[in-house]
Amino acid sequence: MSRLQRLLALSATVPPDHSVASNAGLLIVNFNTASLTLRCIESVQRGSMQPQRILVLDNGSCADDLAHLLSRLQAMPSTATELQLYRSEQNLGFAAGCNLLVDLALEDARCAHILLLNSDAVAMPNMVSAMQACAMQTAAATGMVGARMHKLASPDEVDTLGISLYRSLMPADRHTVADKLLGPSGGCCLLKRGMLEDLHRVSGYYFDTRYFCYCEDTDLVLRAVLSGYQTAFLDEVLALHEGQASSGGNVNAFVTYHGLRNSIWMHAKLLPAGVLLQFGAWLLLAHMLSIARHGLFGRWGLLWHVYRDAFARLPEFWRERKRFHPQGIALDDRLLARISPSFYRARYLSHVLRVERRRRFQNAP
Repeated sequence: MSRLQRLLALSATVPPDHSVASNAGLLIVNFNTASLTLRCIESVQRGSMQPQRILVLDNGSCADDLAHLLSRLQAMPSTATELQLYRSEQNLGFAAGCNLLVDLALEDARCAHILLLNSDAVAMPNMVSAMQACAMQTAAATGMVGARMHKLASPDEVDTLGISLYRSLMPADRHTVADKLLGPSGGCCLLKRGMLEDLHRVSGYYFDTRYFCYCEDTDLVLRAVLSGYQTAFLDEVLALHEGQASSGGNVNAFVTYHGLRNSIWMHAKLLPAGVLLQFGAWLLLAHMLSIARHGLFGRWGLLWHVYRDAFARLPEFWRERKRFHPQGIALDDRLLARISPSFYRARYLSHVLRVERRRRFQNAP
């Protein structure tokens, strides 16, 4: 069996009460979340405007999950969207999975916009139309469109307003519009074809597959910023998000490992020297606080694996810096304008305490 196999291709039939965004492809990665992925697809299909194509990658899910996904998709009625399901026998990670889908989507010369939506998200009826309209109204230098994602269980509560980069140089979900916006979250965004092709030309990839998952969207956004691209932000709720359905929920060891390791690689590869010099002490403090937090709760083994693996490959990321920092361009100023002045996200300490209390309760005998 090939590494990537197409399992399903449903042609589009346009009902009279729907319109199609003929130059947009929407991408969804499924990993053992068939029921949520189906809910996500159905929410897009109920929208006032639908993408020309929805491409779904089953990323090495178990046999039962894949069978459920395939059978339900085959039973779906015709809609305004062409629906394609692909299968990888192994879990390639979110980054590599998205790269495969982006390549497939861009094979269609009509595809000018790529929409990314997490499998555990529910699209609002105007998600596609709002993002499409914004993308078409903005200048070529605006390569990305983001919007509000709120929590599915509590629709009035913010899940993410995109990505912020703080004084500590640590990226995080933006929870308030008062924080500066670096770029959109990969969980719900639109990326223009021209920007993606430019990033691929420089980097050789869209998302960095070495990250596997977590921080890969920040890496892409940061490369876009360094290349001079802007972000448009729609301050309206365009999707509701369940959150971390594929990775076990909450902030577990898997999330902590990949998030912290990948941020170290990203800093080494992308941050200009002037930014590192100006904010390096804050970055060091952030790592010390992270070590203190996890060490306090006995997770020394996790910390060992994070820093061992991060530093083992650090030289290869450092060597790549010259790709992203051409001489004669004021990259420091370009990025400095997007760094939030706060050390980190507001109320993060109270969030950490809640998470740790929940962990202690779940692990109690």
